[in-house]
Amino acid sequence: MTEVSPKKQLMIARQYLDKLSIFIVSMANFYQGANPRLDEELSLLKKQLSGKPNYDAATEITSKLNANLKKDTKFFKQRNLDSVSHLQNALKKLSNLKGVSPDVRSEVSDFLLSLSPDKNAVVAPLAQFEKALGLYNKALQNNDTGSTTLSSEQLALHERITQELKELIAPFYVANKTDKNLKEIHQKLTKGLDQKELLECCLVLIRFVIRDVIKEASATSRLINTLHKSLTSINDNIKTTISDSEKRQEKREQYNADINEQISVMEGVVKDSDALDDLKLQATAHLEKMQVSLAKSAKAEQQEQKATIVLMKQMQQRVEELEAEAVTHKQKLFTQRSAALSDQLTKLPNRMAYEEKVQLEVQQAKEKGHDLCIGIMDIDHFKKINDTYGHTVGDKTLQVIAKHIRQYLPADDFVARWGGEEFVLLLPSTSLEKAYEKIEIIRKKVAGLPFKFKGERVSVTISCGLSQIGNKITLEQAFEQADTYLYKAKEAGRNKTIYKDT
Repeated sequence: MTEVSPKKQLMIARQYLDKLSIFIVSMANFYQGANPRLDEELSLLKKQLSGKPNYDAATEITSKLNANLKKDTKFFKQRNLDSVSHLQNALKKLSNLKGVSPDVRSEVSDFLLSLSPDKNAVVAPLAQFEKALGLYNKALQNNDTGSTTLSSEQLALHERITQELKELIAPFYVANKTDKNLKEIHQKLTKGLDQKELLECCLVLIRFVIRDVIKEASATSRLINTLHKSLTSINDNIKTTISDSEKRQEKREQYNADINEQISVMEGVVKDSDALDDLKLQATAHLEKMQVSLAKSAKAEQQEQKATIVLMKQMQQRVEELEAEAVTHKQKLFTQRSAALSDQLTKLPNRMAYEEKVQLEVQQAKEKGHDLCIGIMDIDHFKKINDTYGHTVGDKTLQVIAKHIRQYLPADDFVARWGGEEFVLLLPSTSLEKAYEKIEIIRKKVAGLPFKFKGERVSVTISCGLSQIGNKITLEQAFEQADTYLYKAKEAGRNKTIYKDT
């Protein structure tokens, strides 16, 4: 084996440490914002490992991070258990309500028995879980045991819940098309269903959401625990390496001191010796001692070199494993987030994506003093299309119109499916007059589309209401005003865009 000089050995060790530092900084960036309590420590850790790394300070910070991770793990585990407990209590209350059919009550009991919380789960994507519970409660409120006739408000609520359930179930249906229950629910939601069926659909959907939540929480928990253990192991290895290096340095210094002592003695012998033979004998003896010291020093350096290389290879392997696991998890999170923010039917952003986007646009409009317009667009007589030609034709109509809205809307502007046949638009840095011109282009393009249903040419149009967010008009007020103008456009004969009182 070719010996590596201490200088080159130090360079190799530094390269491994630099790579490890880059990985830790990347992981810190990845988890930035996940927990505000850890953000400050993560920022300090990145600072110590960026540029010219300060490993002593970084080691101290990782110790604090490990302690905080342990505390937060217990907290999040308990919070996840509490969430499942709340669901169990809600289902028990439902089971005791009067008017709930025996079939539904039996299904609730079976679900409660099968619902077992994962005690090791740390975090859970509860947004879908909470939405499903909200829909479930709406369905319960809509269950009027005293009358089988629904009022117009109840019918509207029933239709809205059905539509939202259809949108909510879409990601699960796309990922599990072979599941008979999901397929049956999807078909019922497409064709329409009564109150009892709506309740049963809510219950089945909650089951899928909870299973998905527990599954994803377990995966996230495993990744966090793996990261925690790896950071602890790396921290321990660095401490051990530093300690061993200090001990070996002390030994080398001792060997060097012994060599210097032998050299000094030899100098004295040479100076004081009168006989050449005696000088040779004494010099030989001291040289032998020096060779022993040099051999010990060389052996110590070789052992340190081997130990360092082994340690660095182990650390490199672990870093690569963590990198691969983090990339896989990050890609999965990205895919899930994309699915959560996309409308499965039209492929446009959904209402959740709009809620995120609008807050950002409002903030930027305030900071830069730019105009920001909001529009609400609705397909005219869409219910008639569904009733006359079927929901499949209705879905296809939505897809075509959504595609054309996005196609003719400038790239800097935003459109999302609000729900049903409604779309919401955000037009930053755009005056009301300019926004009106943009919407009119889209409206005319849609009106000219050659729709054909069952061989019959049908004209499909859209109506739109526009408003502007400003210093004196809040987002909520502008949205309400745009909605009011939309209804005025409907009352004025549809296929119109209204943005001011006439």
